[in-house]
Amino acid sequence: MSVARLRHIAVVGAGLAGLAVAVAAAAAGVRVEVFEAAGDLAAPPAQIDVVPNLVRDLSMLGLADACVRRGFAYGGVSVVDADGHAHFEIATPSLGGVRLPAAIGMPYAELMRVLHDAALARGAVVHWRCAVREVEPHGAQARIALADGRRLGFDLVVLAGAADVAGVELPLHAGAERLPQRWDYVLLPRPQGLERLTWVVGPGRCKALILPVNVRQAGLALLRDERLPGVPAVSTPAQLRAALAAEGTLLARMGASLRDDATVVGRPVRSGLLAGAWHVGAALRLGSSAHVLPPHFGQAAAQSVEDATVLGELLRAGLDRDELLARFGARRADRAAHVHALASQAARWDLDPEPATDIAALARRLAPIVERSA
Repeated sequence: MSVARLRHIAVVGAGLAGLAVAVAAAAAGVRVEVFEAAGDLAAPPAQIDVVPNLVRDLSMLGLADACVRRGFAYGGVSVVDADGHAHFEIATPSLGGVRLPAAIGMPYAELMRVLHDAALARGAVVHWRCAVREVEPHGAQARIALADGRRLGFDLVVLAGAADVAGVELPLHAGAERLPQRWDYVLLPRPQGLERLTWVVGPGRCKALILPVNVRQAGLALLRDERLPGVPAVSTPAQLRAALAAEGTLLARMGASLRDDATVVGRPVRSGLLAGAWHVGAALRLGSSAHVLPPHFGQAAAQSVEDATVLGELLRAGLDRDELLARFGARRADRAAHVHALASQAARWDLDPEPATDIAALARRLAPIVERSA
């Protein structure tokens, strides 16, 4: 039996998706409690590319201006060779309105802080060091069991990237495909003249993405095929510097500015999409519990925040739980599947190019999907 208007929800996981849900739901007038096993915000020293559709959704949440203040506004993408000579440029549409830039580069930690502060300002409560062990999703109320033995009831439980929760299967945490590909991320001094997202395509199998994140810093991400000899399991600053030195003058200059006390964040590339409904009873899976995207086209974060904005709109509509969950699935499942397919194809083509390889064509196919609001 469904409940009437949802008034009290639990969010399991205080990552990007979970905090975005907290902001959207609290803004819709819902009482929100977030449960996170860790003791503080995730703050890896890496960049995040706030692509145009993510700018639009952050604007819908009332957060775009804060991101502009904490990041680096840019428009357009440059594709250059190993020496920094331009191949071509790609325009980026402005989807957030005339006041906002097309896109924003940010330190990941800054976006997390914007989301966290907004969630608290809207009345959400975040419980740190509070692990959820089990969810009982069936009945008029869903119940969660905490590690400290408490059992609490909610109108809806949102699983936003949570792992190891009994009672609701999270198949993507074990079943998402692991590609033999890794991105090594690091923050370093911004090169003079770097004003936009820049892809560096050298003569070898490596690619690099350089993104200004503020007036002083840039984020660099080096994409590497783990099947190639000499690719370490974990990169140190010295190893990353050596790898960049072999990729042409532009990246060699950036590597020379990399300090030995810098932190290199290595992220394997995974790809997965939840089959079937995203909800079980009164438990809704979204973010990385429903879709795991390669970082190509910057859609991993964008699709998680899109989940949150759609949920917030439906909560404001005052729907009962069954209708809300049905409408959420109708608006998100197919759209996320299309985006996932394009990003995953780009990742596979980076690993194993084919005669038909055309990543620019994939970007053109993606554009009309994400340019429409969900």
